[in-house]
Amino acid sequence: MEVLKDRYSITELSKCLKVTDHALRYYEREFNMTVPKDRRGRRYYTPELANIMYKIKAMRDEGLEIKAIKKVLESENIISNPPPVVEQNNIVPATAVKPDNNSIEINRFFQELGEQLSNNFSLELESTKEHVVNEINKTKLELGACFENNVRKLESKLDKHFDNVDRSIGMWRERNKVGFFKRLTRKIFK
Repeated sequence: MEVLKDRYSITELSKCLKVTDHALRYYEREFNMTVPKDRRGRRYYTPELANIMYKIKAMRDEGLEIKAIKKVLESENIISNPPPVVEQNNIVPATAVKPDNNSIEINRFFQELGEQLSNNFSLELESTKEHVVNEINKTKLELGACFENNVRKLESKLDKHFDNVDRSIGMWRERNKVGFFKRLTRKIFK
């Protein structure tokens, strides 16, 4: 998008992109964009935000879904997705070690601490693994849907093309249709 100003109001940007104000606010929410506001509380878009909105609209015009656009923008580091939050509900409170305790209690304390850390680490690892698997599955589904859409569009274009070819051949045949006697006389008098 060609940058003409330092800041755009929501109305100006919606006119430039030919979308509604509602669509811009929807994109802000969906893509977790923080749009600055002036002293009166009105949104204004910087050239960077205007370019991001332009990219989003261009991808929507190409037929991509919101999830696919998020993936593209995240892969280009234009927007960032917050990491999943892991609930830590099984934290064992650490017991204070008194100076007069012997080494057995100290060993037990460190053993409990090690178990707690390994449990938390394994929970975090499992949660991350599930998140990655879910994201991969979502991406597979989105790519499959995009592929099917493209195949349908291609089939539709091919059908139109072959219809045009059939129509052209039929018109050519009509123009070159000659009776039996005309062909015979042409061959005889050649």
